[in-house]
Amino acid sequence: MTLNLDLREKIALALGLLATVLVVILAVYVPMGPRRGFQASQQELDMLKGELELQYLFRLDEEERLQKQKALMEILDKRTPDFSLFTHVDNLLTATDLRARAQLEQYRPRNVSDRQPMVRLRLQNVATKELVDFLHKIYDGDNLVAVYKLDYLRPAANERGLDCDVTFVTLTL
Repeated sequence: MTLNLDLREKIALALGLLATVLVVILAVYVPMGPRRGFQASQQELDMLKGELELQYLFRLDEEERLQKQKALMEILDKRTPDFSLFTHVDNLLTATDLRARAQLEQYRPRNVSDRQPMVRLRLQNVATKELVDFLHKIYDGDNLVAVYKLDYLRPAANERGLDCDVTFVTLTL
């Protein structure tokens, strides 16, 4: 069977075959080329969105930290410029009648700034209520004193109260 096609039909057939070949080539090329690039871009975009959210959380944490630091600085500004942690703790020991059972000394670890003065307090034969009252007085007011470390809190050797070794710290401007 022979096909006798006129010129117009031959051109239409050639264009149809060319269109079919182009569709097949594009059906193979698009998933391999541009679609793969699009999917990679989509993954990168998702990753960057996650990183942006993480950076936003870091920013919120930093803002919160700065607000807390601002509050601490306001407390330090209210404190008298000649504040001495040693004198403050010594005065509280006298006020609470613990001076006779206490040893107070300056404390200086190796890697601590000069802006963080510390004192070590050793109490002997102190009642629990006396210790709690003393700690309440230390934290009372706007002096910004904190416990740096508590080495021990144990019953006294003579079983008349507690022995304790505690280190206090503060900040200076």
